Amino acid sequence: MLKSKKSGSDWIGVGDLSTIGLTLAFAIAIGSGLGWWLGGKLGNQSVGLIIGFIVGTAAGFIEMFRAVSRWNRRMESQERSEHENKDITGKGDNEKGN
Repeated sequence: MLKSKKSGSDWIGVGDLSTIGLTLAFAIAIGSGLGWWLGGKLGNQSVGLIIGFIVGTAAGFIEMFRAVSRWNRRMESQERSEHENKDITGKGDNEKGN
């Protein structure tokens, strides 16, 4: 039987990655809404909407890149610490008796 070894940091990473879709959607919606409102105030609503959409999309993708980078750093750090723990305890692959 396989047992799951999910630690708290694993669940934080999963939660961080699961918000990417919502973050992208909200960034686009907020950017479009602000662009539409600002365009209306300045006299050209459709241009404001397009600019707001582009800015919101860019902001969403930047945040998506940041979330994935945070997750990658967390996974690399976790792998390094697991590797160091194996080296300290002396339970490497060569000592399994295979």
